[in-house]
This record gives sequence, C-alpha cells and structure tokens, in this order.
Amino acid sequence: MVCSGGTTSRCAAAQRWTLDLRSTFQTLDLQADHKTIRIGAGHSMGSVLDCLAGSGLTIATGLSRLPGMGFLLSGGVGPISRREGLAMDQLLEIRGVWGNGEPFALQRPCSETNQPFDLRWRALCGAAAFLAVVTDVTIKTLPLKPLWIRRNLIEASALPEWFAEAEAWSEQRSLQWHWGPDDKIQMLEVSQEPQPAAERIDGLHQLPPLVESPRPEQTIDSQRLHGEVFALLGPAAAQQWQKLLPDLQRLMRQRPHPGCSLAAQQIGGAIAKVPVETTSFVHRDAIWKPWITAAWPVGDALTRQISLDWAQQLRGLLQSVCPGVHLAQLHDHLPCHEQELEQAFGPLLMPLRSLKARLDPNGNLPSL
Repeated sequence: MVCSGGTTSRCAAAQRWTLDLRSTFQTLDLQADHKTIRIGAGHSMGSVLDCLAGSGLTIATGLSRLPGMGFLLSGGVGPISRREGLAMDQLLEIRGVWGNGEPFALQRPCSETNQPFDLRWRALCGAAAFLAVVTDVTIKTLPLKPLWIRRNLIEASALPEWFAEAEAWSEQRSLQWHWGPDDKIQMLEVSQEPQPAAERIDGLHQLPPLVESPRPEQTIDSQRLHGEVFALLGPAAAQQWQKLLPDLQRLMRQRPHPGCSLAAQQIGGAIAKVPVETTSFVHRDAIWKPWITAAWPVGDALTRQISLDWAQQLRGLLQSVCPGVHLAQLHDHLPCHEQELEQAFGPLLMPLRSLKARLDPNGNLPSL
C-alpha cells in the first residue's frame, strides 16, 4: 500500500506493508517566474494552497483540502474546473518509479513541436496508481483570484430544477451539493465572478467544506469510521434525474449508517476542450460527477457489507444517467473493480493493460 499526502483507510491492510511518503517527500519548489511549482508526494492539497496563497497564486484543487497526490493524478476535479480545466491538465512533469523498479521523469508532450505521442504520459494522467509510485510533479500555477460562494438548503424534490438551472450557467460558475438527512440537500455555488447575496473569499484556500458533517476517517457519535467512495460521470440530464427521484429518495431514506451519503459536483466547460487522447480521463463530455460514500464503524464487518450493498444499489440506479466512472478511489479489493475499470477507461483499457505488463510485470501495484 502507498500512503502520500492525502490518506485513506486503504493505506493499511492486513498482510501488506505500507510505503509512507509523507515525511520525506515534502518538496514545495516555486519557480522564480512563479509560473510553475514542484510538489512532493508527501503534501496535501491544503498545504500546497496555503504555500501558494502567500505569493498570490493557486492551483485548481477540489472541494477538500485533505487529498494529496492522488487528487492530481486521478483527474483533479474541482469547483473552478469548468473555467480552468482539470488539475491534471496543468501537469508539466511527473517523476517516480515504475512498478518494475525503474525510475522515470516524464515531461508533458508538446503539441506545438509535433513531439511523438507517449502512452506512458497519458497513462500516468489518470491511471498512475496501476503503473508507478509517483514521488513529485511539476504543475502550472494560476493567479489567485477571489471567489463568490452561496449556500442554499433545498428539499430533495427541487434537485432536478437546480440541475436544469446550473446546466445553463457560464463556465464561471459551478454547483456542488450534498444530500443530507430528512430529504434536505445542501447546495454550494462557487463563482469566479460576483453574484448577488454571495460571500466573497480570497480563493480556493478559503473554500468552506461542502457540508458541516463528519466524513469517513472522522467520527460520528464517537465512532471512528472507514469507508469507500464510488465516483460516477454523466452528461446533462435534468429530466432523467427527475424520473429517478422517487427511487433516489427511497434509497437515501434507507441509508444503513449516517456516514453514508450522496453528493455531486458540476463539471464540463474547459474540461471538454482538452483532446481526449492526452490523458486517461476519457469522459471529457461529462457534466456531472456524483459520488456515493459507504461508511461503517471500524471493525464492524456486518455494517460494512450492508453499507457496500446499499452503495451498489444506489450506483446501479444512477448508471442510466451517469454511465462513466471516475477512479478517484481504487476498489481492486471489491467485486466491482473490473466493471469500474471498463467504465473508467473504455477502449483505452487494453493499451493500459499492455503497458502495465511491461512496466509492472510482477503486479506489485493495484491490478488492472
């Protein structure tokens, strides 16, 4: 198992050893021109944001400060992605060690010089965890600009209306939501331009949490939790969500634990403008990324299985509107892994498997 700047319950497992990158991979090297920064794998996105904010800079991170290098390498979906693109699209260099032990330092192919296409770069951008241990990356920085945020608490029955409204927004705005108890949904609107009755913040480093409730790895009623997150991708589909709403409400009322949840964020915009062949994130046409969290008290095998079964029911219901998968968390230890690989990579899966056979022939890293 590999443990870097952002950690999960999967960093430790029975009969496994853990490679912990947190203490000795702490590079944060901002270049003199302030256009790029080199980031070691021991950092969380929060520590990177805080460092850059002091220089009036930022990078396109997500809704939470907690993730680490996995956020950048699995895609990097965030509230300003509709305008700035995925965090992964800003990567310029990736360094690390392939599964076969060979070190590497790959630079982003330059389209302007007709540089030969390198499948290894495409694979690292979205499928790195199957092929390599990444120790640091170099990424473009962005000017730190203010954001305007607005919260709303709505009834679940109003969710499709919000979908339809948000799908007509400009790339400057994005909608995030979390379905809580009592059929209430917490909405978080983030805009890069002023909005009426919105709160101004200085940048992503001051972004409030999507919901003020514990996540897996934290506690609920003094319980320490473990969990799994299943992230999906789908197109604009407000009317289809309307049809699913009764079944969604039924399943949400049947949550086996308070830590189980459904949330989503709006993407699209600039993400769709990047050629699909440049990375392993093949769902460039996606507009919504919902994610399902299954949670249970540590050591409670029965609640774990019930929560995972509940998450799979919810996932099966959402498949019709969100047929794609975003592998923000790997599930090579669960029965759904093979299906998730096919939904995440599509026709790219076979070339990725051929590459893995060469770069990780002994299967030291997660199975592909």
